[in-house]
Amino acid sequence: MKKINLAFIVLIIDQLSKYLIKINFSTYETKPVFGDLLKFTYIENPGLAFGLSVGSWSWLLFVVTVLITAYIMGLLLIERKINKYEHIALNFILGGAIGNLIDRGLTLFNLYGYKGVVDFIDIGIGSYRWYIFNIADLSVSIGISIFVFCSYFCSIDNELEHENP
Repeated sequence: MKKINLAFIVLIIDQLSKYLIKINFSTYETKPVFGDLLKFTYIENPGLAFGLSVGSWSWLLFVVTVLITAYIMGLLLIERKINKYEHIALNFILGGAIGNLIDRGLTLFNLYGYKGVVDFIDIGIGSYRWYIFNIADLSVSIGISIFVFCSYFCSIDNELEHENP
């Protein structure tokens, strides 16, 4: 369990934040948090990131997410050749994947009135807004960024260490 503590923390924060938004906001309701720069706007996204539609393929998205989540969990629990930064990155990705997987499952099986993944973080200036996202999306993005950064710089460090003087 120690190997996935960070993923568990991300999952708890994600699900708690979504629950609080769901019980305190009406759909499409917006409240400023930090002026116009940061708002909480409650939407439910039935598709992929950035609101991309999956149409009638939502069950396939759910299955693929389950498989990817299981693979990452296996890497974290079994793999011995990942460094600490890759471990952290995979934990961020895992926590976010499970957080959105829960919402997709509730939507797919029509439970508790879910119509999609709960999104609420709304960043922008005036009419120039980024897409609305959640803690799970943020966590996956952070994890991917750390993983790519580490993959690049760790490979450079390894090459430098193995060069002949």
